[in-house]
Amino acid sequence: MDGGSVAGKDRWGEFPVAASVDSPSGAELVGRAWCATVAEFERNLETVRAGFEEYSTREVMGDAGLVRHACYNLGAYRGPSIFLYDAHGDGIRTREHLDRVLERLESAWVVPADVHY
Repeated sequence: MDGGSVAGKDRWGEFPVAASVDSPSGAELVGRAWCATVAEFERNLETVRAGFEEYSTREVMGDAGLVRHACYNLGAYRGPSIFLYDAHGDGIRTREHLDRVLERLESAWVVPADVHY
């Protein structure tokens, strides 16, 4: 092991360990995470669309082209395709959910972290 850290600046660059969502750094972190959520959703949706055109039902059942995996990711409530979580640990999957979370909290913090299952 090289002794390097996997947290703080070594992992997240110049972003703070935690930031208020009302701060420029916090707003940028939330914005980046939301963009990543949308991009991952769109990537999985395209895999599903293309897979349904390219593969037979039997092939999709066997996960040809990772179509079933992409379907799983589209329906996921947690895991690698979800980049934002609320205070209860629920994955934020829609813009409406994110807006509700941000509106309800008088003060909220965003903490960059890797989530592993």
